[in-house]
Amino acid sequence: MKVNQAKLKAVTRRIAADLMTPGPVEIPSMVGLKELVRMFGVKDNTPYQWRSKGQLPKEDGEVSNNPQWKLMTIYAWAEKTNRKIVWDPWDVLEADGEAA
Repeated sequence: MKVNQAKLKAVTRRIAADLMTPGPVEIPSMVGLKELVRMFGVKDNTPYQWRSKGQLPKEDGEVSNNPQWKLMTIYAWAEKTNRKIVWDPWDVLEADGEAA
């Protein structure tokens, strides 16, 4: 699966608009270990194991002492390691062979 650049640009515009609007952010731009469970459809402890084994990329930041990654960091890692994303928060992935 690859990131569809046209969809990514549209999402980026939505995130920018969302950040300018009062209230909660609707589209996640950062994900933590719990979101990785949902994104990859794995057991609750799997992302923790990936992290402890050094398989996850270096986190992009922390929130309340919990690691956080930019969604693009996780998309790139999934593509590099051939891991299948079952929940695509930004809806920017396309199946292999699909036109961009």
